[in-house]
Amino acid sequence: MICPICRCGHTRPGFASVTLERDLTTLLFKDVPAQVCDNCGEEFIDETTSANLLHAAEAAVRAGVQVELRRYAAA
Repeated sequence: MICPICRCGHTRPGFASVTLERDLTTLLFKDVPAQVCDNCGEEFIDETTSANLLHAAEAAVRAGVQVELRRYAAA
């Protein structure tokens, strides 16, 4: 698809890093599958992947995690 941000590049399959913060919890997910613009580098994560990240983040908040680095794994 044509990148909706720069309108010049095309997105290609790749990986992103995603940081989520809530209250005292900070999570960094590495190797998250994404569509990445070959021109500006903007990263787009699909709805299923976003839902998986949010579910993992909720569990981490409930467990009392403060800071954590995780490699993304599909649920």
